Amino acid sequence: MSRCNRIFGLLLLGLIPFTGCASAPSIAIESVEVVGEHDEAASLVFNGTISNAHEQTLRLLEFDYTLSMHGRQVYQGRHAAEMTLTEGSKRTFTLPASFPLLPHDYRGLGFLPDSSKWSLSGNLVYLGEGVLAETFLDMGFRPSIGFKASGVLQWPSNRTVSVR
Repeated sequence: MSRCNRIFGLLLLGLIPFTGCASAPSIAIESVEVVGEHDEAASLVFNGTISNAHEQTLRLLEFDYTLSMHGRQVYQGRHAAEMTLTEGSKRTFTLPASFPLLPHDYRGLGFLPDSSKWSLSGNLVYLGEGVLAETFLDMGFRPSIGFKASGVLQWPSNRTVSVR
């Protein structure tokens, strides 16, 4: 990398805090739904909303997230966001997670526990509009915003649970 490119890169990195954070969307996980359960595995869907309170259109690219049950990571995944948020808009999204239940999840009894504490955390990669956003993308910089949620699921479940 030439000296000019390094200097240009450092100048752009100095602008990142002023461009990435100022136009970040806000993310809320609102509920979790058990879509499949068995003695050996479970499938969940997390329902949420993304809001853009800024005067810039945002391209949402990808969710990268981790699900933990009782403090133990049980799922790590990526999910394409594939949507655009115009200024002032709000959209819904879902994040799936399926995982095997291990013997210690059963409390040694051979069946699911009455309830499970869960936590979901991750990042959403997004892009703003304009030449600067495209330049960042070309340089390999992908702005992201983090999100977290947690709650308790009741087993067996046949309903959607709100997130606290």
